[in-house]
This record gives sequence, structure tokens and C-alpha cells, in this order.
Amino acid sequence: MFERTGTTTWRRTYVRKVSPLVVRIATWVIDFSYDPDSWSDWGVQLLRAFPAALAMMCCSWTAADNTQFNGGYYSPINYTFYGEAKVWSNRLENIPSPHNTSAIGRTNEVYRAVKPRFLCFLNNPYSPEQGGVVPMAVEEWERAHPDSVLEYVFLGYTGEQFRGNDDLNALHYIGEIAAKQNGCIAFWCAISCMRVQEDIESEVYRIADVLRGAKKKVIALSTPYAPLPDNRKGNMEALLAQWGTRMWTFPEVLLSPGDTIDVYNRAVDLQTPIPVPKNQFASLAWADAVDSKQLIDHYLSKIQLSRLELAVIALRCLFTRHTDPYMRGDQSYALMGLLRMRPQIDRNDTAFQAFARLSLANDSDLLLERYLNLLPKSPDQPWYKMEDQYDAALWDITPSCQVAAICDGDTVVIDGCRGASIRWKSFLPIQGTTHPSWKRWFATMLLLNNGWFFILSIALFATSTVTTTTFFTGETSTTTDPARIIAGIVFLCLWLWAFLMTPKLVRIIYGGKFHDVQAALFGIEGYLNPPTVERAIFGGNFQRMSWSQAGSPLSRCAINKFGERVGVDPRSDPLVLEKIERAKFAKPGELRIWTLVDTWNMELTLFEAVNPPTVVFLGASEGGMQRAIACSYDWTTQTFYRETVLRMPTTSLNRMDRVPRVRIGTSRPNDPKWASAPVKVAQQPQPVAV
Repeated sequence: MFERTGTTTWRRTYVRKVSPLVVRIATWVIDFSYDPDSWSDWGVQLLRAFPAALAMMCCSWTAADNTQFNGGYYSPINYTFYGEAKVWSNRLENIPSPHNTSAIGRTNEVYRAVKPRFLCFLNNPYSPEQGGVVPMAVEEWERAHPDSVLEYVFLGYTGEQFRGNDDLNALHYIGEIAAKQNGCIAFWCAISCMRVQEDIESEVYRIADVLRGAKKKVIALSTPYAPLPDNRKGNMEALLAQWGTRMWTFPEVLLSPGDTIDVYNRAVDLQTPIPVPKNQFASLAWADAVDSKQLIDHYLSKIQLSRLELAVIALRCLFTRHTDPYMRGDQSYALMGLLRMRPQIDRNDTAFQAFARLSLANDSDLLLERYLNLLPKSPDQPWYKMEDQYDAALWDITPSCQVAAICDGDTVVIDGCRGASIRWKSFLPIQGTTHPSWKRWFATMLLLNNGWFFILSIALFATSTVTTTTFFTGETSTTTDPARIIAGIVFLCLWLWAFLMTPKLVRIIYGGKFHDVQAALFGIEGYLNPPTVERAIFGGNFQRMSWSQAGSPLSRCAINKFGERVGVDPRSDPLVLEKIERAKFAKPGELRIWTLVDTWNMELTLFEAVNPPTVVFLGASEGGMQRAIACSYDWTTQTFYRETVLRMPTTSLNRMDRVPRVRIGTSRPNDPKWASAPVKVAQQPQPVAV
């Protein structure tokens, strides 16, 4: 089980009790029973009461200590980020350095291309004869034709069907026919009109703007160089589906003007193109028709997606398509063409960094902040899928933090979170305050003064017999005082009653609900149930702690006989039980089972993670609870890495301090250097019965 060596990078220690000794002795009498109110184990309780009471006589009896640490707050996170970032959100913080080469963060400028730079102009635009085309700068043509209105066709194709010089001529031929059929004097074709390779960043912006400014969007198809999967070489639908698998063709359809797209097949008569309605394009050419159809309907004004919905769905679609990567952030750059605010492109960005820049540019949507508070459905889920284990959409999450910078290693700096540290080494004594009551005061006084009943009974018995001697005769007589005997018996019975009622009195004194309690988070490797945790921290099972209702994907809840929703033991679900058993033999890098103890909310949460998280950051709200990003720490890079995302009651905010800027990553890189600082983790060596 947990004793096997070589399975972790942290040291293990056992769960030890930290409660007062006198409480543990008193509750030892009754805490073995599954039902403390049942009389089925009265014999054992009676036998245990005598040695327990004798042992408690050696202890000092006092009421519960109400001393708290950290002012009753959760343990703070002693962390401040001093490092440099690739790019900061605020311009004043972007000082050029070896780590920050672009010095461009958030921007409120709108990058728009009013017109294309180059177009392929027809030599004989008004003649039915083919006269060829001439690629030319638009500014040069406008100087030669100052009074003409420029209209052009956008020609789309894929490199899998058009590659060589002959294909270039065929594209020009198709473009010329399409331009004449639509009454235009020019057309735009990427291979001929994206001529400034050293300024490719600005050309990426222009593709979407060039498409928006076109009069018509047409598609050129040809026999592919590689056979199609279904071997339908001349089938228009198969060729169109191959064209639709390319990433850069996706926004072309969405942004194309009009309600139809003309398709030209090189193998058939080019004078009769096939018009394809845009609202039917998804079912004809795209495998992800469920998602892509929503985007088409949005741009056809049939439905209205928010910018956030648009970005999430479009990004998911873009990453399912193929591309010959020019820059690592191509998918995010393609997405930029669909949004109004566009960040500055950096050819050194990774795909995630490009997405992070997009989030900074569209800050009202808080794309990245929302994503950080998602819990992926699996540890290897790509970041762009944005699927949540709680089945929440990105727009269901309301962030309370803000991204301040983008760093290397696909990490970011966030600000505005509330956070707390998780203690793994051991439990600490937790003090709580209950409301004063006469019942609790009487029980305390009775236990504190119970020994006097025994002393008085012994004294009364000792003095109940009086020996008298007659002065004149010297005769001695012995008399017994019945009143003292009766009083001694009464006090002895009171002592014996209090003696046997000690477990009940202790439960009265230390029981009841807390109206104020020290907030703390404790972590345990493996499964531990609430009674065991309560015995370790408070000395006995007072039924204050319970399972969280919806704290993690492993949490389970039910409706009790009073109609209340309550958390139940996750092991009641066979699937969770299987995960618990499998985690006992987990290897490094595999998911394990952990138990989080929250003393402020009096809840236990069972969750899965690869490494033990040392902190939680409350960075967003969702579904009436707070999203808690549980992170482990890499001290070599000052980076916290997301291990899981839990859900905590909103009242936890009242006992958490704000934390300064935090560098956080969504997944730990495959680098063993983090293992150099082992964490001491408490774990339960074997399952404990509920």
C-alpha cells in the first residue's frame, strides 16, 4: 500500500492526534461505537468508564481553550513574485529586457486593414476572352485609376490541391473567371498577394479584413496530390471536405460576404460554378458540424453568440483542423481575425502565449482568467478544449482575479486572488467557540467538582461512627449516626453517577456547533473519514464534520429524511471506491487520491491530483460557490502549478487574505527538478471504517 518505496517524491508521516489528552480519554469510553446513542454496547462502555474516570482524575479539567492563531484566518501564503515576465499587461511595466523583447502588453488600438496591399488585376476585365492577370500593389492601381471603385473576389484554395507553377496558372485562370462572373476587375489569392514575407505578422491581420472587404468569396478545387481517404478523386463533396480540413479556410467561410459561396472544380466546366449555401456548408464540408454550424448561424445573424461563446467555439474548431505551421500560435492568430480587439503578434509566442495575448486584448471577456479556473476532464487534456469536469462552460465562471503578465513556460501572473496554505505535515490543535449554555456550564462544574463528592462521602462514612467513654464508669460505647451514613451514600451515588456519566458530560462540554472556529486547511494522502479526522483534531466524534456536497468531482450528496441536502461518503459510489483502491498503487505522474480538511466549513473533500497541492487560490465564482485552484509549487521558477480545481463555500472568502501577484501555470512541465524539495505528507496507512 502506502509503505512501498520509490512511488513518490515526498516523505510520508502518519496521522497523529493533537487533541487534549483528557478529551481523548473521556471519549475513548464511547467513540468505539458506531452509534453513540445506542445502548447495545453499554457493557463495554461501563467497563471503559472506570479506568477512564481514574485516568481523568490525573488531568486538569478546564473548558475548551479559545485561543486562535492567524487571527482565526487560514494560514497565509508567504509568497511574492519578483521575477520578470515576457510581457506585462500595463505598458509602464514593460521594460525591454532579455526576457521581455516585445515590450507590448495590453492595447486598446484596433488594428484594421482598410484595403488589401496587393491584388491580382485582370488585363481584360470587360472582355470575355482570357487576358491573364497582373499582381499589383493596390496603391499603384489607385494612382492610375483615381475615379474607379475597386471591387474584388476572394479566392480560397488549399495547398494540398494547388502547389506547382501549373497550379498557380490554374488558380489565376479560375480567379479571372470568377472575377468576371461577379463584375470585378481583380481577385485576391494568398500565393500571389501575400508578397511581404518579412511583414507576415501584419499580413495575418489583413486576411480577415481583406475577406470582409471582398464582393464575393469563391473556392477553387482540384485533384489532390495525396489520395482522399474515401478514394473519391473527382467527387466535389470529397474535395470540398478536404479543403474544409485546413485551418485557414475556416474563417474564410465564416467571414465570407453573402449567403452563398461559389465552388469551382478544376476538373469540370469552370463557367458553371456550384453555389453552396453558407447555412449548408457545415454539413457538407466540416466534420464538427455541431459546433461550426453555430458560428455560421452567428455570422448569418440567425443566432447571436457572445464574444466569449464565439471565441471558445471557434478556438475548439480551429484546433481540430490541419495547418502547415508558420508560427506556433497560428490557431490563436486565426481566431484574432474573428474578434474586434487584436493583440500584437509575436512570432516567438507559443500557442498558449498567443491565446494569453488574445485574452489581454479582449479583457472584458476575461478569457484566460476563466480558463485558469476550469478543471480539465483529464490531466492530458489540451488547453484549447476548455472542457470542465464540473460540466460548466467558460461563461458560467465569473473571475475575481486579473492576468497581469504573460511569462515563459506557458505561465501567467495573476493578481487579486484570495489564498490559503494547506498543511500536510500534521494536524494542529483547532480551537472553536460555542454559545454559552447552562447545560454546558453545569456539566463543566460537575466534572470539575466530582472528586469532592467522593471525598465528602468518604469523610461522612469515616465520621459516621462515634465512640464515647463514660466519665464516671470509664465504659466505652460506639454509636452510628444514620444521617451521616445516608449523606455519605447520597454523595457516593452522586460521585458514581457523575463518574459513569463522564463520557456524556464530556460530549456536552465539547459538543455543540461552533459559532466561531479557527480556519485551517489540512491535506492527507489517501482516504480519511470525518469521524477519524474529528477524533484526531477535537478528541472525539462530535459529528460536526461532514463530507462536502459538491467540493470536487468525487463528492457525492443525497437528500436526508428531513429533506436536506447533505454530503455522503464518496466510497458509497463504486466508481470512486475503485479509484481509491487503484490510487494505493499509483506511480509517479499518476493520479492519486487526497483528502482536504477544512475546519472553517467543517468539511472533508476527496479529490484527485498527481501531486499534493500546497495552496489554494480563490479566483472565481461559479454555481454559488468559489472555484479554488489547488496548486503545487516549484521554487526554482517561483511558479505555482494547477493540480486540481475544487469548489469551496463563498464564506471561505471571509477568512482568507489577499495574496500579491502570483505566477501560475496550468500544467507542470516534464522536468524532474521540482522533486528536489520533498513535501512531508500525512497519509492514512489503511482504510478506516465509517
